[in-house]
Amino acid sequence: MKKTIIIFGLLVGFLIAQKSDLKNVKVLPYKTKRELVKYMKSVVAPELGVKCNFCHNMTDYSSDEKDHKKVARQMMVMVQNANKTMNNLNFHEISCWVCHRGNEHPDHPPEKK
Repeated sequence: MKKTIIIFGLLVGFLIAQKSDLKNVKVLPYKTKRELVKYMKSVVAPELGVKCNFCHNMTDYSSDEKDHKKVARQMMVMVQNANKTMNNLNFHEISCWVCHRGNEHPDHPPEKK
């Protein structure tokens, strides 16, 4: 009986730990900070050539006070929608890299003369 109670307690603790600890994550599918930070550092930051403070208030990551975060969220939705739309085609999934190429702002085509 004691063993069962201990196992039950560990299981409940594990399930509580799995509960999302993220605040104000509206677009990305991640449930834990670890997953989210891994994605942001390995994909988003290098594809945009930025660090966390470009979009985030470093004392409150959940804050939406920076416009770059609002724009990034809209662009992530744009990329997700494009990938869903092209889902039936044989293509490589697009990402921030397609336009940004490691730069904060995508290059614009030369002005027409």
